[in-house]
Amino acid sequence: MASIIFYPDKEKNEKSLLLLSFTFNHARLRLSTGLHVPKNDWDQQAQKAKPAKDYSEVNTRLRETANFFLDKYDELFPKGIKLSKEEVKVKSAEMVNEFKVFTGRSKAVDASRVSLLSFFAVFQQRYINKISPGHLQQYSSLKKQLESFQTKKEFRVDFDTIGKDFYIQFTDHLKEIGLKPNSIGSYIKKLKRLMNEAVEDKLTKNQEHCKRDFKIISENVDTVYLNENEIKALYEMPLDLPAHRNIRDIFVINCYTGLRHSDWSKVSNEHIHEGNLYVRTQKTDEPVIMPIKPLVWEILKRYGTLQVPHIRQTNGALKLIGQKAHDEKISKGDLKKWLVIRTHTARRSFATNAYLAGIPMRDIMQITGHHTTESFLRYIRVTKMETAQKLKDHPFFS
Repeated sequence: MASIIFYPDKEKNEKSLLLLSFTFNHARLRLSTGLHVPKNDWDQQAQKAKPAKDYSEVNTRLRETANFFLDKYDELFPKGIKLSKEEVKVKSAEMVNEFKVFTGRSKAVDASRVSLLSFFAVFQQRYINKISPGHLQQYSSLKKQLESFQTKKEFRVDFDTIGKDFYIQFTDHLKEIGLKPNSIGSYIKKLKRLMNEAVEDKLTKNQEHCKRDFKIISENVDTVYLNENEIKALYEMPLDLPAHRNIRDIFVINCYTGLRHSDWSKVSNEHIHEGNLYVRTQKTDEPVIMPIKPLVWEILKRYGTLQVPHIRQTNGALKLIGQKAHDEKISKGDLKKWLVIRTHTARRSFATNAYLAGIPMRDIMQITGHHTTESFLRYIRVTKMETAQKLKDHPFFS
């Protein structure tokens, strides 16, 4: 709880300097407002000078001063966050410096300070034309997670608190709310990038995030892919709802283009020239050119313009479609894979099937956007038996 009281100092030359007492977190600041009124014209109970018509400017300035301290208190002392005496002392000094700026007794550069949470806006504006909107949005998501963590765990989040204790408590918090290791690792990776930028901008000297303990956790996810026969079976499977047929057909198209969901809408007649699809991908902003299979032409001719739903809606429909495929046993082999097909399954199916068909890895990587053979081989899902089948007709084994 914070409160502010104004009171007059000793009267000199028939006027008194108005002082203020700001009380908060078992601390108190006593400062000058820089305003003067005759002592007889000051109403201590009403906290203003009278008559009001003669002191409208003074009273307005007092209201602005009160609002300044209360707003600054809310900013520097988030609700529910316990601070040490030293932290309160540091923030009190910051408040005094900014009040000097407010009253014109100091330049803004002397008191300006960017916090970690406010730095998100700086970072996003800096890279607005260099990072895709979807990727920038992930930083907004990270900020919300940090704010939620700060409130729920009463852990102050700022440049100087990012260290081992923060890492342990924050990652535990993310696990508690149900996030998986790869999602947690993605947040940590983005936080490390923000901290590196802040160090370069000389906003902080803290480099605890560079230590080995501050690692980006991950796990190998056994993500499925559909082989050619399974894609054909899915395409031929009867579906009652037109919306589900639409999503299923778009999914099949992208099993043969390898695009991310963010680029699915770009598979259209206007992007196809002389049998090739020309796309500039949203995530990497790189041009992709690939030949179009007859089945893709067939679907595009039937629909004309594809209306691609939001990724959540698409994955929700694919979950129901996969359940139907599983229940009706539309394919041989592992039926459980149908229960986990999602938008990214199409992209992984394209890469894996192209590899098994003998298309050179470098050519596939030109389409998928992978930059190293190592990352591509981790991405595709190929069993040892499938690799053996692929190699048996190679001249080396003849």
